[in-house]
Amino acid sequence: MALLPLMRRIVHRPDRAGAAAPSERRVRIAKFGMYLAGFMAVVNISVVYLALPSIEHAIRADIDEQEWILSIYPLMEGGFTLAAGTLGDLYGRKKVMTLMTWLFTLATIACALAPSPLALIVARGFQGLGGAALLSLPVAILVQMLPDPADNEDAIKNFAMVAGLGAVAGPAIGGVLVHFLGWPSIFYLSVLMSAGVLLSLPSTEESKRDPSLRIDGIGQFLSIGSFLAISFGLIEGNDLGWTSPVILGAFVLSVVLIAAFLYAESRVAQPMVHLRYFKVPRFNVSLLTIGGINFAWYGVMLLCTLFLQNALHQSAMASGFYLMPSNIAFFLANQYSSRVERRTGALGIILLAFAISIAGMAWLGVLGASAAAWEVSAGLFIAGIGWGFAFTPAASMGMAAASSTDEGFASGAEALARSLFGVFGIAVLGSILAAGISGGSFVGGLHLALYVCIGLTVVIGIAVFLLLSRPSIRALTRTTRGPSTSSG
Repeated sequence: MALLPLMRRIVHRPDRAGAAAPSERRVRIAKFGMYLAGFMAVVNISVVYLALPSIEHAIRADIDEQEWILSIYPLMEGGFTLAAGTLGDLYGRKKVMTLMTWLFTLATIACALAPSPLALIVARGFQGLGGAALLSLPVAILVQMLPDPADNEDAIKNFAMVAGLGAVAGPAIGGVLVHFLGWPSIFYLSVLMSAGVLLSLPSTEESKRDPSLRIDGIGQFLSIGSFLAISFGLIEGNDLGWTSPVILGAFVLSVVLIAAFLYAESRVAQPMVHLRYFKVPRFNVSLLTIGGINFAWYGVMLLCTLFLQNALHQSAMASGFYLMPSNIAFFLANQYSSRVERRTGALGIILLAFAISIAGMAWLGVLGASAAAWEVSAGLFIAGIGWGFAFTPAASMGMAAASSTDEGFASGAEALARSLFGVFGIAVLGSILAAGISGGSFVGGLHLALYVCIGLTVVIGIAVFLLLSRPSIRALTRTTRGPSTSSG
């Protein structure tokens, strides 16, 4: 599963000498709640896709607002993942997990009751903020309760497996709920799951606090501000005009904030981002590959959701099942990626994965308004195989490039690449589709968006080849960890 390489490396077992082992009942309850938290955090990304046409009609959300509804959650979740982990170490993981789960729950209720697109977007943002803790803290909480290393490994694998099932099941769950109960029901389901997490937390143990840690508040503010500015420009550019003062101002502001962020990170004692790693080819390949996968996955899922329901006139429930093959293919390919990598090497499997995903997107790029829904599923299945093959090798490569003291940063950087590029995929491809719709050609906008996504994948593939094709670099990609951050 895609989350597994990150979790295995960043979770450290505490010293439990002299501590009484928790009862089996407490451990079972804690496992149930923490696995449920991971499932809930992931499913809240994929479950919303199928509700978009219903949301459009119910609260009059145009396509730009639909892009915000989709993108603000992963943007906030990814942007605060590192901070949530640090807060847990600083103030106690159980306490932070409890507070953030309550925030997630209240924000989810606000989502279900939202009377307008703006209200739903704001609520989704706070939901994503709480979701950051639901991904970053449960594994650490479980590992602390399990003294046996074998139990630790099982807990990490099971959490990754259950979280992955959230991505697979999301479209089907969303389609069924929207079809029978309406779009607010997808959020009420999360409220029920949140209740299960909250009821399980008393069975967990509080962690020891580390008062030496510091939150990089300036870096956090500048990074989120720059992401929001560039997302605003990409999403609203089609509506306001790409040369309008507001859009140009948003892009200028994003550049200024990014420059300020880089300057601040080079000066702060405990930075969010260790800039020296961007000189390491393997680390850059990891971020490029993960980013490219999520740009395509998030964006193409949006395109196909709207294509199925608006152009092919499929119901929400039927569309959910037609979208599932992509996630199933990703899940299965990810499970077998290590076997393929042993035969091809890291460079080989990444390039193979890109080629397969391009074939799937090219299939989708020739479908017209008379296409059968199963043809959409077939294209998504092919693309999903490619995305799934590339993910774990890329994630493992990035973690292997980091020193043992910087694994948390490497994991957080990969999580941020997943979320940020996913948001950009929604924004860029959604804007291209919106331009096609406003010009009277839904299919034309769909095809152009897919061709842009294919072009970006080709560019990233060329960059990966250039970065990893040197013999010295290819040798390093076969090791579990590079000797230092200066190694290329």
